[in-house]
Amino acid sequence: MQAIRALERAIDRLEQDVEGLVSAASGPSPGIDAAAARTALRSLDSLITELKGQDVKDQVGG
Repeated sequence: MQAIRALERAIDRLEQDVEGLVSAASGPSPGIDAAAARTALRSLDSLITELKGQDVKDQVGG
């Protein structure tokens, strides 16, 4: 469970970094694909949710 929390914190920081980079860019930045970054972060969020569910099942013996 600690690893999952660490992943959540890392993703939160990445989300903040992406938002900061996107808002700092005066125009479309060729080095940053904001939509792809957000999609990847959502995918990580989904994975964490799935891992949490498995962790709960493991704790109750299911």
